[in-house]
Amino acid sequence: MIKVAMIGAGSVVFSKNLTGDILSYPEFKEATLAYMDIDPERLEVGADLCRKVAHTLGATPTIEATLDRREALRGADFVINMVQIGGFDSTLVDFEIPRKYGLNFTIADTTGPGGFFRALRTFPLITGLCRDMEEVCPKAVLLNYSNPMSMNMQTIYRTSGVRAVGLCHSVQGTLNRIMRDIEVNPDEVAFICAGINHMAFYLKLQHEGVDLYPRLFAAAENPEIFKTNKVRYELMRRLGYFVTESSEHSAEYCSFFIPRGPEVIQRFDVPIDEYLRRCDGIVDEFERMKTFSKSDAPMEFHRSHEYGSTIIHSMVTGQPSVVYGNMPNNGAISNLPPTAIVEVPTLVDRNGFQLTTVGELPPQLVGYMQPHVIQHELFIRAALEGRRDHVYQAAMFDPLTAATLTLDQIVEMCDELIAAHGDLLPSLDSPTLVPTSGKQFGPVDPKDLRASWDAAQRESSADCISTWQLVGPFRNPVPGLISLTMETPVEASFTRLGEGSVDLQAEYTASGEPQRWQPVQADEKGYVSLMHALGRSDWSVAYAYAEVESIHARETVLRIGSRDGIKVWVNGRVVHENEINRNYVPNSDEVAVYLKDGVNRILVKVDSHGGKWGFSVAVPKPNF
Repeated sequence: MIKVAMIGAGSVVFSKNLTGDILSYPEFKEATLAYMDIDPERLEVGADLCRKVAHTLGATPTIEATLDRREALRGADFVINMVQIGGFDSTLVDFEIPRKYGLNFTIADTTGPGGFFRALRTFPLITGLCRDMEEVCPKAVLLNYSNPMSMNMQTIYRTSGVRAVGLCHSVQGTLNRIMRDIEVNPDEVAFICAGINHMAFYLKLQHEGVDLYPRLFAAAENPEIFKTNKVRYELMRRLGYFVTESSEHSAEYCSFFIPRGPEVIQRFDVPIDEYLRRCDGIVDEFERMKTFSKSDAPMEFHRSHEYGSTIIHSMVTGQPSVVYGNMPNNGAISNLPPTAIVEVPTLVDRNGFQLTTVGELPPQLVGYMQPHVIQHELFIRAALEGRRDHVYQAAMFDPLTAATLTLDQIVEMCDELIAAHGDLLPSLDSPTLVPTSGKQFGPVDPKDLRASWDAAQRESSADCISTWQLVGPFRNPVPGLISLTMETPVEASFTRLGEGSVDLQAEYTASGEPQRWQPVQADEKGYVSLMHALGRSDWSVAYAYAEVESIHARETVLRIGSRDGIKVWVNGRVVHENEINRNYVPNSDEVAVYLKDGVNRILVKVDSHGGKWGFSVAVPKPNF
């Protein structure tokens, strides 16, 4: 029976999902799963969650949890790396030091200063992991999920002989997303995608032999569709092909959006500091999962769309599959360098991985990718040779950085980042003729950065649903009495339609007056004032409806605030009910929910015990 070692298993939701995927195959129900992390608390929570998912699936694996990496690796057939070195503290450094120089990011985990400093921090971990694998499990296959994908894969292939593939979910996730926009079943689509990680493009999209790109271009002209993915649809309009990674990521990979100022940032809905907000959500999510891991509550299982378990199954059973893997090019894309890490269709069977030969990419796509390919090469040379000048040069060739900072600013910023990250980085002291800034920088206290960030985010409403449909008020005929249990025609219609659907054309009668659904916008902090929208209506209830699209199925936490009581349905199922007379405080209630792939329907019922009334609902963005 196989053994799978998960390194960085303190990423508890991800390790739980991968565990469920593996154990869902009958052949692996008695596999050995070794979880390793340097954080004992996270390791314990991760292992407990995996025991829960095993119980749900009726599997009986051998589960090991250890702080010793070599012990976890010993005898492993497959190793899954999901480590992030430095955590939130280092990520704050990656954002806040460049911000001093006028450089802002959305995600900063793939390319540019944020990407290659994360890669430099990860270099010692990956080289050590590969050495350990060569010694204690030399035949094992490494599945890397850690970002920055391309630079981490450069580390693996340029420093070891370990068999490895880099895995991401942007290809399959994006395909599902854009096919929804043109109402085509993605399972029926023939497609070819190729490029580098997070910057691969769909070269072919066909349904029953018909090219789908004309329909996709037509969809981009629909304002309701365009606004859901502004940056990527704009890039498609200019480049002729749709890119795999999200608009949030893509906005910082080029010079066309962020450096053009606040008007362009606002016009294309570019979420500056998006990843920092997601990190806050991850911290909150861990606390919820820690409580859940110790409870008797049953674990639901929903198979993810990650490739990891598919690869393991194909390599063990010989049943071939095609995934999108990240490996050295070696001619798969003829107009990219052979040492570039590319993402192309990859055949998997007992023999391992075999990249598909794609041929030439359109020149405009190579032009988009090439600055990043150069960064990947400069990164690995900087790490291997200790060359600080290659760090400067990598920043110089980053489109976002080059469009924002002068050469002197770039060098000074890199020197400050090197000092701030300190011992987490490999040595960068090899002599060169390229001058440094000549400035000395002291250490950075991440606690100070964290306190500043936390204070700013208390006022943030980035995750709040802003657009709602509203109907009401429905008054209780008995003055002085109100409850969320009060029945109305809205709920009768809602129950009849099923799946959480709401008939927004319906008309209801309340107190002899017609009531129709009407649009309403939350304020800048995400709050929907029912007093402003509907007026004062004591001893009443009102309903709000919104649709939230999730690019992939996921577990998340709704953060809810209300005055007064509130009841929430997600896709027709009651997920929260709090009958209370209170002042409004954002995020007062938190509830774990499961969002399906695609459109999720949220219905909110709020009651008024007198005076002001209103609510807010926040849905964290997916963590990729």
